[in-house]
Parts: sequence; C-alpha cells; structure tokens
Amino acid sequence: MDAPPVNIVDKSFWENDYYWADASVPCRVDMGLAFDRSLAGALAVHAPTRPGERVLEVGCAPAKWLIFYAERFAARVTGIEYSDKGARLSRENFAAAGVAGEVHQVDFFEVEPRPHDLVVSIGFIEHFDDPAEVLARHLQFVAPGGRLAVGVPNFAGLNGVLQRLAEPGYLALHNTAAMRPSLYRRFARAHGLELVHLGYLGGLDPAIIRLGSGPLLSPGRAIPGAVTLVQGRLRALRVSDRLNHPWLSSYLLAVYRLP
Repeated sequence: MDAPPVNIVDKSFWENDYYWADASVPCRVDMGLAFDRSLAGALAVHAPTRPGERVLEVGCAPAKWLIFYAERFAARVTGIEYSDKGARLSRENFAAAGVAGEVHQVDFFEVEPRPHDLVVSIGFIEHFDDPAEVLARHLQFVAPGGRLAVGVPNFAGLNGVLQRLAEPGYLALHNTAAMRPSLYRRFARAHGLELVHLGYLGGLDPAIIRLGSGPLLSPGRAIPGAVTLVQGRLRALRVSDRLNHPWLSSYLLAVYRLP
C-alpha cells in the first residue's frame, strides 16, 4: 500500500470525554444489551477459536470483545488502539478482568503485521474513505487458514434516516459504502477468500442513534427520539433480536476464512 486510506474521523473524536463517559472497568460483554448479545452470539457461531489461539482486535477499546474471547474461548488476546484514552482504558480493563492481554498503541497502518488465528474489527473500516483497502490491510494480520470478522453499524436504512434527522454531522463520520453487503462479496472474490458468514444482526436497536444537541422538541430530536423510544421498548422483547432486515437492523457482520 503506497499511502494509507484517509481517516475521515479526527483523532480528537476518540479522545473526547463523552465517548468514554459510560465506560467503567471491568467492562465485559453485556448480554442484557441487544447489540452485545446479538454480536456475541454471531461471533460464537461463525468466528469461534480454540484454547490458545491468537486473537487480534483492531481498534479494540475498551477491549471487552477481547475479554469475551479470552474468557469464553481461552484465547490469547491482543489489541491495537490508536487513541491515548482508548489504549489506557483497554489496559485497565484487562487488569480489572484478570485477563493477560496486550494493547499496542499504534497506527494500524504503520505497525508491522504479525499473524493471528482470528482478527476482529468492530466499527472501524467505516471511518475511512476506502473500506476495501482497509479490509485488505486486515488480511496482512491473518494467519493462513485463519479468520477475519468485520462488523459495521448499519446506517443504510431507517437508522440512517433517523441519524440524519438527529445529527447529520455524526452520520458524516461514517462511510456508508462500508455498509453495503456487495462490498464484502466483491472482497471475497477479489482475494480468494471463503465468505463464512454475511448477515445483519442486532434487530431494531435505538442505541445506534446519536441524538443531536438541539432543542428537545425540534424535529431533529423529537422525531428520532420518539422512534428510538419505541425501538427501545421493542428491544426489551428479545424476540426482536431475530427481526433483521437491511432497512431495520443495527449492524452488519462479515466473517472470512483465508486459504
């Protein structure tokens, strides 16, 4: 790669206090949260590991998914994290959970690749101008026969409409090209990969929408706020975990296996 893809999110975004406001250690996958239980279930089925296998997460903060793999599968876990706060929080989380994980605070595009049995990337590639190039960089960290699991939020349907109403500036930090299933199918063909899984998860999850800071009764807050309130009530009924559709679901997950 001659030049890395352009990051459309400034580093200061990841350093803002509001981003980590709800983070406290130990921070583990919470099966009471729709997204956590949906993603945990999908990863357990489509991207499990054996004891002692090496798992790398790109953009790992707060490292709860690495803790998930360490505690559930006895994997050896390592994270790459760009931001100062994210790296510090991840290390604190490992210590609080009693997990012997490593965190490397580096630029993903500058670090020397080392092979891993599984590379996990959750909410990362959609922040770049060329998602396919970012995916290709991930492959350099996957050992032969290993897997790559990539997840992105789904702003392609109803969630995108609501986010545009609530705070269009936040939506602009996400490249919706990374949310098209066709990207992942083309990538598999281009690199000779087995596409183990490609599907939506998370159901109708209001947590994906970030409400703006305008007046409470303004259309930009009232409309998405009312819809997300209804979504939240539905999420209390876990049956909606299975209500997945490109226009409704909160997340898209792709899992590849290398030859």
